[in-house]
Amino acid sequence: MPILRCLLLGLAMVTLICQVVAFTPIPPPTSPATGLANQIYTWRGQQIRYQCIEPASSQKSPNSNDNDNPPCALLVHGLFVNADHWRKTLVGLSEQGYRAYAIDLLGCGYSSKPPRDSQEAQDLNGEKRFSQNLQGG
Repeated sequence: MPILRCLLLGLAMVTLICQVVAFTPIPPPTSPATGLANQIYTWRGQQIRYQCIEPASSQKSPNSNDNDNPPCALLVHGLFVNADHWRKTLVGLSEQGYRAYAIDLLGCGYSSKPPRDSQEAQDLNGEKRFSQNLQGG
């Protein structure tokens, strides 16, 4: 009987570990890596974390005559990193007169992480719409 109980307990634990649960981590108010405020943009019910740095006050962008509307740059990270990966690039762009944004892609960093195989994730990733367009639907 104790062996059966241990097997059932082990099976229950494996089941819990294998379940993928959607979650959205809560970012600290300020990124320790960049010193910039962590901000949240809600897209299709999901939270996307981003950081923004304004142009350095003394630097006028060579591509803009209007300091109130500086040129913008959007930085998108690669696999297994997040927006903090751009910490040095953000500063460099600011020094060159750009307003720069760095985002955490859906499923990465401090952005929402819907379960990979869920209907929610399938609706968000665009594959369903893409395949419907291919089929003429």
